[in-house]
Amino acid sequence: MKGLFKKLIKYTALLSAGAALTFGIMAGCSSEPAKRPSDPNDMGVVVEPPKVGSPMDYTAIENIEFIKGKLASREYYHLESESNVTATAGVKQKAEGTKDFLDGILVTETISYGAKAFGFIETPSKAIQRYFGEDEVYVRAPASDNKDEWNLDMEWSSAAPEILNDADYESAYGLRASELSDFVISEETIVSSGDLQKEGDKYSLTLTLDNEKAPAYYVNQMKTLGNLDEYPVFELIEITISFGEDWTVYSMQTHEVYQSKKFITASCEGGSVIAYSYDKADVDVSAYEEYFRQYEKTSA
Repeated sequence: MKGLFKKLIKYTALLSAGAALTFGIMAGCSSEPAKRPSDPNDMGVVVEPPKVGSPMDYTAIENIEFIKGKLASREYYHLESESNVTATAGVKQKAEGTKDFLDGILVTETISYGAKAFGFIETPSKAIQRYFGEDEVYVRAPASDNKDEWNLDMEWSSAAPEILNDADYESAYGLRASELSDFVISEETIVSSGDLQKEGDKYSLTLTLDNEKAPAYYVNQMKTLGNLDEYPVFELIEITISFGEDWTVYSMQTHEVYQSKKFITASCEGGSVIAYSYDKADVDVSAYEEYFRQYEKTSA
């Protein structure tokens, strides 16, 4: 990982889902299995930021739309993320990941670390690298089966990747990584928002999201990666977004409380930190040319 972000932290697509991996050893005994939440009708919109005015002149949802628009207009960016969650009996889980975007190429990496003995030994439990094509997503695993060798700088498998169409990817992993967040952030899913804060040349906005509609796609990823018996049930979702005068997003922090089930029910609480860099030197999509490109489907 780049030194600039070594101690920072992604989503992701990629974050609390990893937390579900360790908690997969736990389970639940509710009488009614948790159902997947209904998809929200409003997925949110991407809007080009205005040329005049400042974030203080706009509502919370307008600022979110402009943040999405500014990110979508970028030719390149890099982000790093880390999530930390504590479950029942003090079991802890960490997940970290990266996302790199350059000239239409989007590659992500995610690795989850689980506690072997209730927090005494931390070992990798799941790792995937993904390339997001136009209509498919390509997924590969680490080259080594030795999990002690796994890290974000490791070698990835040279075998053919798993190729998922958009529908299958959504069913297994949720939203594509091109989205601002693994959670749906829209007028429909925002329950409340704090006052817009300004410190220096940066702004911050804290949102409380709907516990069913916001994670409607994210729970797919959590269930798949964690091999869970049921979809997680959220009790609290808070996101704080830091951004600039021109709506450039710099970081996001989440606070999440949910229940995860596998054999027994685990109450989980934690969050993630996502840090963005717009330095082209930090961006690395070499995996596309070196590996994914040969498998990419092209139009006749």
